[in-house]
Amino acid sequence: MLRTSNHFEGFSAGCLYMSWIEPPSMRPIFESYWPVHRLWPPPESNQTTELDVVLFHGLQVTANDSSDAWCSTWTQRGHDDVCWPQEWLPVDLGGAVRIFSTSYNAHVVTSPHYHVSEIADNLIQTLINRRYEWHHPIVLIGHSFGGLVLKSLVVKLKRESTIQNHTDPFSKATAQHAKVFLRNVRGVAFYAVPHAGSINFTEYVNELLRCYNRHHCGIMDNIRPWQRDMEQLSVDFSRIVTENEISIYAFCEGRPMERVGILVEFSSAQRLAGASSYKVEDANHMEVCKPPSKEHPSYTLLLDFIISCQKVERECDQPLQEVHDLPQTTFGLESYVEGVETLVTSEGSDAAPQYVGVWGMGGVGKTLLLQRLYGSPKVHGHFQGAKFIWLTVGQTPDIMALYRRLSEELGLEPKENVNAEDYKLKLHSQFKRKRVFLVLDDVWQDKVFDSLDLAKGKGSVTLLSTRNKSLFKRASPHIEEVQMTPLSKEDSWSLFCVHAFRPPSNVPCELEALAQSMVEECQGLPLALKVIGRAMFGKTSPELQWKPLLMKLRESRMQERTVEEDLYERLKLGYDLLSEDDWHLKDCFLYFAAFAEDFEISFEDILWHWIGVGLVPGNGRDDPRAVAFSLLNKLWRRSFLESNIEVQDIEDLILFKLHDVMRDLAFYILENDGGTPPAKQLYLYRGGQNLKAFPQEWKTTLKQPSKALSLSLHKNNLETLPGRFNAPKLLSLLLGDNPIRFVPASFLSCFPNLRVLDLSNGRFGSLPEELGDLKDLVWLDLSFSSLETLPDAVGKLHMLKVLKLLHCRELEYLPSGVVDLTSLQVLDTLYCGNLTWAEHTPSGMARAESFGHVYRTIRALLEDICGLVALTQLWISGTSGPEKELPHNISALTKLEVLHLDLNLKSVPAEMPYWFIQLQRLGLRDLESLEYLPRSFTRPGAFPALIKFELILPRLVEFPEVDEGALPKLRKLDFFFCSSLGSLPVSLEVLPSLRKLMLYHCAETVEDSCRTNCEKSSIWRRFDIQYDR
Repeated sequence: MLRTSNHFEGFSAGCLYMSWIEPPSMRPIFESYWPVHRLWPPPESNQTTELDVVLFHGLQVTANDSSDAWCSTWTQRGHDDVCWPQEWLPVDLGGAVRIFSTSYNAHVVTSPHYHVSEIADNLIQTLINRRYEWHHPIVLIGHSFGGLVLKSLVVKLKRESTIQNHTDPFSKATAQHAKVFLRNVRGVAFYAVPHAGSINFTEYVNELLRCYNRHHCGIMDNIRPWQRDMEQLSVDFSRIVTENEISIYAFCEGRPMERVGILVEFSSAQRLAGASSYKVEDANHMEVCKPPSKEHPSYTLLLDFIISCQKVERECDQPLQEVHDLPQTTFGLESYVEGVETLVTSEGSDAAPQYVGVWGMGGVGKTLLLQRLYGSPKVHGHFQGAKFIWLTVGQTPDIMALYRRLSEELGLEPKENVNAEDYKLKLHSQFKRKRVFLVLDDVWQDKVFDSLDLAKGKGSVTLLSTRNKSLFKRASPHIEEVQMTPLSKEDSWSLFCVHAFRPPSNVPCELEALAQSMVEECQGLPLALKVIGRAMFGKTSPELQWKPLLMKLRESRMQERTVEEDLYERLKLGYDLLSEDDWHLKDCFLYFAAFAEDFEISFEDILWHWIGVGLVPGNGRDDPRAVAFSLLNKLWRRSFLESNIEVQDIEDLILFKLHDVMRDLAFYILENDGGTPPAKQLYLYRGGQNLKAFPQEWKTTLKQPSKALSLSLHKNNLETLPGRFNAPKLLSLLLGDNPIRFVPASFLSCFPNLRVLDLSNGRFGSLPEELGDLKDLVWLDLSFSSLETLPDAVGKLHMLKVLKLLHCRELEYLPSGVVDLTSLQVLDTLYCGNLTWAEHTPSGMARAESFGHVYRTIRALLEDICGLVALTQLWISGTSGPEKELPHNISALTKLEVLHLDLNLKSVPAEMPYWFIQLQRLGLRDLESLEYLPRSFTRPGAFPALIKFELILPRLVEFPEVDEGALPKLRKLDFFFCSSLGSLPVSLEVLPSLRKLMLYHCAETVEDSCRTNCEKSSIWRRFDIQYDR
């Protein structure tokens, strides 16, 4: 039977309420305490619990009150007196469960004007800031509108948990509780939730309103305009689901409602990536969450889902800590750290130069050890006043590039036109005067070490790592050797369990022997233990999942291979399992091998590379950014990628690269799977190998074309390119970071299907008109090149989506042909210091003028650029010259998400905050005359999507007062070189999402105003404020 009053708890001074059985006339429309009902166990029960289930109801339509929605939503079909989560789940889950049902007024008639996110805000206060502890697996279940509330709650918990520098105890407690709650969410089940909106649902509500003789619905008034945010909510929610490894199950309605049909279409209900789904054929929208019996699939599938989520264990009682951050010092590293610390701190500041070499096979942890020493407080204390320098060397280093890097570290101007021997002598004289702690990571050759053996000043130390012990014997200075050996059996088991089981101590009995055998096959190599352990996480079947992989591990050891090949074969098993998550993951991993060793690539660039070669869809239903982020996140979590920061947010400036061993693995796979002859290989990669010419073995003929899909000579020393290279299927051509002086027209003509072209950092001044023949080109990077003119034929690239001209300082103008780039989404001309824009010309004027026998392309107008209405990212630069005004048609760029203006503008349009409602990043740079921002920038409704605002305005005098309702999503506000700015208003506290303030080379009075504001406002004290003068 349905239990009611004694199980409901309201958030109000600890009192108990019996709200849903009170007469309607005695209840307010909106209950301010946002109650949460406990359905199980009863208050008097001492039952221990191992699982939490939280329910979220949908809109209510059956009466003028919704206070029983928390219960009536979840009744058995045909039996309104049976609340199935209360009656059935405790029995089927063994009783060790807590079941809660949330409550909020969501009636189509009586609901007030509450936004979905506002409901979520209040539920956080109820669920998080109360006496309940959330240390068990949690499953969230939502019906219809309740699923949107649930998703908004999860997104807000994530944001709350990442806020740094809380000063008041309440906020600190909220952030910590949010972390714990979110970490323990194992699964989310949705019943007919409109992830992508629903036309029929809106019509249904309108029909109900007519029945009630009402013209509007408070909560629906907020849902209608909010539908445009549903897509972003789904993107944010999906990202968190991926990061936290949360399972998703979606139940969809299969029977239409009378007169209005299916309310939430199947495509909308199962929209989330990675979700399992089931269509309940015999249930309409209101019945889908009301199983008629315990044997019905809408209940049995949910029960199985909850049980599977409960089995996915993680560490619950310790402070939140992502797996990749778990310290390997626990697993055999500390003794090495202590030993090497003693060696490098044993001599004083007047001692002779000292050398310590760490050696061991790849993947054993050498780089991690050096990182620990480089940041060691003991080492820094001993080397006070010394210069710390880190160089990653690699197999085929560019010595001159490393010399230039060393020059920069010493504060010297890098040399260009000098030979290596002379450069070394100049550096040697500088190093001899200084005490230096020099780290040389991943040295392969003794001659390379000899070239970098520069730390000769008194008290200096050179710390290097290598796989090659013989290097120490051939080196002239005496080197103290430290060998890193594989982990012990105990440490290997601990490291494996951290990644395969959560918590590590909870190893299922039926898997323990198999897991121990698997650890033995990894032979104590930390990288292998991590990769294999993460590949096995969540796998519970001994017969179907564990034994087959163990057999493959054993088979790989039976064949005769080198030590390195043995390691690659073990790592390859983890690579083979990538396809279980996504069949694109293998190709995504291999694509990283195109870049030079230790090269870091940004999220934005790899996104467009993958779109270009077809690994990520460029259009369609799925958001390409979300898809790419999910793929990168999976590779990163499986230890196939490294990143400069924690992979949390799609807006972060994340840089990705391959660990050197994982890069070796990629080449091992390509060499063994791609066929031996280059003509048969699909991927031709020779990045970062100091090549001075196009590889001879790659040469092709008309009769023997290459089958390559991707070719990379990234970061070499090529000055010339061949006249021809027959590769008609080539999709990606990466020639960036080469001093190429000339690009032959015949060379470009060989790639009719090319989609990605990188010629960045080239020394060519022009490109042939044949560039316009690359009809399928999607991404073109000419950044940091010596380009002076861009061919007008660029206008023929109708598929081009990204044109990067960053730091093309010799570029004088863009050709008028750019007006024809109707698909262009990203245009970057930042730091093009000589770039000028043509003045407005009468319509119909010819696009070229004749000067004898020479034709010169007429320059593009700013109006031309603003006519490219597909743009989502725009960086515009220009020479100082006369003051300009932004073209009136810039308001047509309604899809802009990123806008940076580096022009000498007279003013900024006051209407701008309302033109760009999707704008997420805005930069105003060096607007030399701008003293005041328009007041509209901080008025209600201004920039509704803006996340980051960057100002480099040397004459800015004042930042305007901020009204509530302005900049609702702004997280980061940066001021660079705003030397005329006197203060910042305390009213910045009304910005609900603001987290970080950056003040770089601003007046001291600005810093003083920030400190004063912090004294006045508790909200200001929550901001992360960084000062740098």
